[in-house]
Amino acid sequence: MKKYLQMIRVKQYIKNSLIFIAPFFAGTLMEVSVFLHMLAGFAAFSFVCSSIYIMNDMKDAEKDRLHPVKKSRPIASGAVSMRKAAAAGIILLIAGYMLLTFVQGEWIGEAHIYVLAYFTLNVGYSFGLKNIPIVDIMILTSGFFIRVLYGAALCGTQVSNWLYLTVIMISLYMGTGKRRSERIGESGETTRKVLQFYSPYYLDKIMQMSLILAITFYSLWSSSMAVSSYMIWTVPLVLAIVMRYEMLAERDAYGDPTDLIFADRPIQILVAVYGMIGLGMLYGKHRFLP
Repeated sequence: MKKYLQMIRVKQYIKNSLIFIAPFFAGTLMEVSVFLHMLAGFAAFSFVCSSIYIMNDMKDAEKDRLHPVKKSRPIASGAVSMRKAAAAGIILLIAGYMLLTFVQGEWIGEAHIYVLAYFTLNVGYSFGLKNIPIVDIMILTSGFFIRVLYGAALCGTQVSNWLYLTVIMISLYMGTGKRRSERIGESGETTRKVLQFYSPYYLDKIMQMSLILAITFYSLWSSSMAVSSYMIWTVPLVLAIVMRYEMLAERDAYGDPTDLIFADRPIQILVAVYGMIGLGMLYGKHRFLP
């Protein structure tokens, strides 16, 4: 069982928490019906993501065997056969689509479109687009904000322009940071050819640009929120989170944002504090408004 859980990358499901952003900041997430609806949508999207992870690992099995870390993945190591992996991927994909159809109550809807876009982009990524510079980073970036748009579609909430721009810039920062860590950690000649097109200095500049814009857009968004104007108070906390993240990412060269979040207790505490403050400001309005 452990090898299958590792194959579907349950740990990566933390990225899918972005699905809850739209209803959280809209002030509707604590409604029981909305929360249960979002949980089901979360599970559906996670199943689809796992099917993509399996497909990607099957495609890259030979290259992964040459990588010092990826060679221990279940498919690359031979712990799970190609046949069983393919069967698991198909089952998860069908289960994800059927669950989403049940949640939406229709065969096709806006949320379906975002899932289809995510799936299509990642299939293209696995079968060659990941070797094209810039395009590979943009696909990594798109995966983050598609999750946000998908979550908004599930609960019928509109994503404001400032939030949309904030998510895009944070996503670009994360995606570029992943490439920077990979570029520093390996040559790119055996496991990821696209890395030879990037220099650490170039990636640093893109990260700095996207981070500055993300903080700017977040500040503008939080100051203009109709639900609670007090969210502007969270800007210093967001700065502390990204400063801590950047320090660790540069020092320890984490290849994936998920690994860093799971490994660092201060970041976990800061994010938890942000969540509690957000809950208080968005769902306890009577305590803050005069």
